[in-house]
Amino acid sequence: MRLMNFRHREPIMPIVSRFAPLALLIITTSTALAEGDVVNLVGGDTLRGVIVSQTETTITLDHPALGRIELAMSRVASIERSTPEIVVPPAEPVLVDAAPSVPPVAAPAKIPTAILPALAPPPPAKPNGEWKFALNFSLTGSQNAEASNLSYRAAFAAKRETEADRTTVGLEYYFGSAAGARTDNNLLVSAMEEFLFTDSKWEVFVQTIFQYDEFQDWEQRAGAYAGPGYRLIESEALDLKLRGGIGTSYEFPSTTWTPELLIANQLKWTIDDRSTLTQGFEFFPDIYNFGEYRFIARLDYAIEISPKGDLKATAGVRDEFDSFIVNSTESSNDLKVYAGLAVEF
Repeated sequence: MRLMNFRHREPIMPIVSRFAPLALLIITTSTALAEGDVVNLVGGDTLRGVIVSQTETTITLDHPALGRIELAMSRVASIERSTPEIVVPPAEPVLVDAAPSVPPVAAPAKIPTAILPALAPPPPAKPNGEWKFALNFSLTGSQNAEASNLSYRAAFAAKRETEADRTTVGLEYYFGSAAGARTDNNLLVSAMEEFLFTDSKWEVFVQTIFQYDEFQDWEQRAGAYAGPGYRLIESEALDLKLRGGIGTSYEFPSTTWTPELLIANQLKWTIDDRSTLTQGFEFFPDIYNFGEYRFIARLDYAIEISPKGDLKATAGVRDEFDSFIVNSTESSNDLKVYAGLAVEF
């Protein structure tokens, strides 16, 4: 019998155990490749694995052979997931105070403060019709071995006013002497009633004037006039009133009537709390004899010298002009300058 030679063979179990890890790797790889996510790259290449994370700029993939790979999203053409992506909303941050919170201390309540508007100045007191008076006296003189000169002026004024009317009375007397002879003896009296209108600057006046002058040809003259008046300026510092009217004057003992117009103004400037400057002008043109006229102009300054303001120092000038001269010895212009004291009551 021919003997057969047999090659010695290794046992089967050691061989199985040797190739078991390789078989497991092949099975795992095949499963992963069959069931994993697919990342298609730009250019046509494909990667299969498990997507671990994905952001707007990168994607991380666990590849069964290459391990964990991070790719830029700019290189990815498309993604095919084996299971839908589960989006977990980000958890809200939990603020943990390092120290126990202490409630803030409430600020003390603010007490409201009322802001009151500034008080308006009180309206001027309404005139009550009470009479007010003023006396003024001026004296000048000189004396030497040959002659003595003396002149004085006395003036009186009265005024009352209501909401409906205003009454003004004035009197001026001048006396002068030189070397014992009279050089001036002149009296001027004026009375005026003004009728006022509510909420209007217009008014109506009636005025009478009487004059006596020892050294004028007419000697005595009386006049009466009436017309409208208008308060052009009314303020704390300045007042200006205009008047215009018509009337007549009568001279006696010559018994001469002269129809005249009257154009006048009255100005008062309150310089400060203590001093005032007043100006007046009355113009009388002859209606029948054009070019003949007369006027009386005056300017007076007064300043308070007593605490109550009832005693004042005064100074002024009065100029009277008459264009109609009968006697050549008469003067057309009569200028008087004076200074003295005035008391009001």
